[in-house]
Amino acid sequence: MDEVRAVPQDQGLAEWKACTEQLAGAAAGLEKVLEKLEAQYEALNQKIDRIIAAVEKVGAEHEEKEVLASARVSELERENEQLRGQAVHASRRTLPSTVIRLLAKSGVEECDSPMQAEAVDKALSALSVEQRIAVKAELMRAGLICAE
Repeated sequence: MDEVRAVPQDQGLAEWKACTEQLAGAAAGLEKVLEKLEAQYEALNQKIDRIIAAVEKVGAEHEEKEVLASARVSELERENEQLRGQAVHASRRTLPSTVIRLLAKSGVEECDSPMQAEAVDKALSALSVEQRIAVKAELMRAGLICAE
């Protein structure tokens, strides 16, 4: 009887060994798959880290550009205010009192529109050439006559 029982134990042991070998092979395969997955996971983490670094860099550059643009806008607003003040000052058409008196003696009145060139020439005929040039330059600077 022992012999009868021995045979099934040997068969069971052989089946057990075969099953163990199959499980060991499957475990080795799973370990290889797990290693590949870990390598892919690490590669993805590196890619994500590079993307995050790039986004942070772009964000920092954007913030820097925004600060520079804001400073430039402030600077341009100050310049604009200065230019508006200069424009108001430049729009005032004031002449030296001597020129106003000379024109008044000749019958030419100061007005907001440009003066007639003939009237100015007539009023300045009593002056020397240098004086006429100086008076005309003042009138052109004030915008009261146009350059000829």
